[in-house]
Amino acid sequence: MVGQVIWCVAHTVWIGNSVAVAASVGLIAHHLFGVWNGDRRLAIRHGEAFEVVKARTSVIPFAAILDGRQKLPKDYYKEFLRLPYLTITALTLGAYFAHPLMQAASFRLHW
Repeated sequence: MVGQVIWCVAHTVWIGNSVAVAASVGLIAHHLFGVWNGDRRLAIRHGEAFEVVKARTSVIPFAAILDGRQKLPKDYYKEFLRLPYLTITALTLGAYFAHPLMQAASFRLHW
């Protein structure tokens, strides 16, 4: 949920008009409702078991780790050393560094 809020704020600042503000407020409200409703439904379905899990976790990234409710294992970094993650990282960096080439090529299209 925090990621969606950051996305909304960034796009609102970037676009900077009242339509973007209204859309961002609506999306943030939608995500807050989603978190609340999801927790409510899981609490109804699983009762005390959900409350135990909820007490150990957080909807805010890394909050449970910073609060000491959870601890990262010593080899947590191995989770990120997988082919799909490395592939997406390489493609993203490649596209980022290729932007000047793509801009120059599109300038020469003369459409």
